[in-house]
Amino acid sequence: MNRNMHVYETEKDIIIVDCGIGFPDENMPGIDVIIPDISYLKDKKQKIRAIFLTHGHQDHWGSLVYLLPSLPKVPVYGTKLTIGLASTKSDQERMKIDYREVDYKTPITVGDFTVDYIHVNHSVPDSANLVIHTPVGVIYHGSDFKFDWTPVDEAPADVQKIARAGSEGVLLMLEDCLRVEKSGYTPSEQKVQETFDQQIQKCKGKFIVTTTASSISRIQQAVNVAIKYGRKVVFAGRSMEQNAEAAIRLGFLKLPIDQIVSVDNARSHASQDLLILVTGAFGQGNSALARMANGDHKIKITEGDFVTFSQDPIPGTETSVDNLINSLIKTGAEVFYSSILDDLHVSGHESADGLKLMLNLVRPKYVLPIGGDLRQIKQYQKMVKTMGYKDEQIIVPYEGQIVEVTNGKVVVSGKTEVKNIMVDGLGIGDVGTIVLRDRITMAEDGIVMVLLPYEKATGEMVGDIDIVSRGFVYMKESDELIGEAKEVVRKILADRGKEIHNMGYLKRVLAEELERFFFTSTRRRPLILPVVMEI
Repeated sequence: MNRNMHVYETEKDIIIVDCGIGFPDENMPGIDVIIPDISYLKDKKQKIRAIFLTHGHQDHWGSLVYLLPSLPKVPVYGTKLTIGLASTKSDQERMKIDYREVDYKTPITVGDFTVDYIHVNHSVPDSANLVIHTPVGVIYHGSDFKFDWTPVDEAPADVQKIARAGSEGVLLMLEDCLRVEKSGYTPSEQKVQETFDQQIQKCKGKFIVTTTASSISRIQQAVNVAIKYGRKVVFAGRSMEQNAEAAIRLGFLKLPIDQIVSVDNARSHASQDLLILVTGAFGQGNSALARMANGDHKIKITEGDFVTFSQDPIPGTETSVDNLINSLIKTGAEVFYSSILDDLHVSGHESADGLKLMLNLVRPKYVLPIGGDLRQIKQYQKMVKTMGYKDEQIIVPYEGQIVEVTNGKVVVSGKTEVKNIMVDGLGIGDVGTIVLRDRITMAEDGIVMVLLPYEKATGEMVGDIDIVSRGFVYMKESDELIGEAKEVVRKILADRGKEIHNMGYLKRVLAEELERFFFTSTRRRPLILPVVMEI
């Protein structure tokens, strides 16, 4: 398992469950997304039979467009809404994927596997857990879920089918443990609509809500409030527009078409007549909300508008969200977020008591926590021990380790290398730790370029040395420092004579000596780039 991608393998066949993406943190400047490392599958492609998606959040299907060109043309199974949301991205990339819609009544058999979908609740409708029948036993794949007895426009989780799977015998259960640190049960999604209702009554301007574009249940609640108070609905941001269109077309988002106003036509309506659903909940710099905050969007945010963050930051985005909130406040708008107002966001992940309920329904012989960090995994271990599970029944593999399931037994066996595969623009996997380190250095301490004129015919350095700084020191006020740096360069060149035979070695020595000099003089470590100019 890697980046919400799980590989199930028998001697003859492989199926993949989910194909997600991760998001960069502040130590990954310039990176768009992180995708799973599929090196393990490189020599096993002929065994892959299908991909199964559990739900419509991008962090569980977002790598399809990046990875499928490297995999066999296998079918991709998912529920109606999941396929609808995933296809918006693949259609945009003009990629033909063999999507196959599943229902909750008909199991799918591919090779050695039979996969049965069970409806559960999450922050996106039409979500599922999977019961995977294998030659060595039944595996319950309990991806993101919660028990919501009053969900928005869908049925509660199919508890009867979950219990039936448990009664038939489950050898191993993978269970989402992200929210295990929270006691009790996760509240119903319906609580958010009550907060929207209270807020919109006080709003004299535009009522702006930002959330993840795939959180269709959250979007529906905002839409319900808009309809109640006679406001037109505007979808702003490409993914928000695409997902809303798909959800409306498939019947998962209920909104009269004449209630929708385009971004271009929003200015023809009074501010107090608009509810705007917009991308940017994680503070993304290029999102529609960020552009609104900077005055670089067709919709302008002004005094009297309400901006509501109906989504908590994910790890690594806190600083970006804080900066965006500050920018929005400067526009004169009222800004609301979880730290100052309760019930703006309800998690789609079940808390400790709900996790215990699922365990008691499924009654697996072995458990394996997924979806959480080390601290949540540790807490999950403690929780299941209180329920009678022994250490050997709690499987906790570290990244890259392989879980072996045999008849009646589950153990960690073997290891494969997995690493972060980073996507930067059109490049996939071509940015590694060295490039990231250089980017961080440039962002923190700047860059210094040493320009060395070189006469190729004679192999000699000629002319004057030039040093250029960007983001390190202000050149006009640092003549003395730059002059001393030039002397360091001249001494290095003088020590090696007129003819330079090993240019690579010279560059490395220059970079090391100048880095040492600048750190001694300024306590900063700029990135040093020696540049040889042939003349």
